[in-house]
Amino acid sequence: MGSDEDNINASLAHIVLCCVAGRGISRMQDKSFTHPGMHANFFIHGVLGFLHYQSGRFNNDFKPAYVISYKASRYLALPCLMADLYRENQTLSVIHLLSGLIPFTLSLAGDDNVHLGNLMIAANIISLCHYSLENNKEWGWYTAAAGVFAYFIAGQQSQFKMMYPLGLALMEYCAYRIFHIHFDAPDPAQRRR
Repeated sequence: MGSDEDNINASLAHIVLCCVAGRGISRMQDKSFTHPGMHANFFIHGVLGFLHYQSGRFNNDFKPAYVISYKASRYLALPCLMADLYRENQTLSVIHLLSGLIPFTLSLAGDDNVHLGNLMIAANIISLCHYSLENNKEWGWYTAAAGVFAYFIAGQQSQFKMMYPLGLALMEYCAYRIFHIHFDAPDPAQRRR
């Protein structure tokens, strides 16, 4: 594949991310600042990703804005989701937000510590698994798996520019279902019948 075709594929992948994130934004019902954080973050990253990969056609360079949105999508999205899931527990909510703000701030300051960032992402994914187990949220497990794919598999495959935004779109698709679908364990009395 040529560079032009790669850029078109990456642009289309960012449009898919925008569409999925837009649906997540439209389903917001609670008044929370962290809940739209993940959805809005992915939506903005999708728009800037499209503009970045089509910069040659627009005669503008969107790379600086795209780099910031890439770092935000990497370090802030999952902590915002976790802070919202733990919104009843202020301490855990703040810890999750800080786990994203620290690597994001370091990366903006030019001291991007990839190992620290990966550690914080992994900690948030483990916390999401714990939350899913504790609250019987099936879509939380799917979101955690999509997060592993997006951040540790697709994010490492730099030759495929479209894999990271598609991984984020999958994670977004699963994440907004955590709030709407809940499967309870069957009632023991009904199992005996």
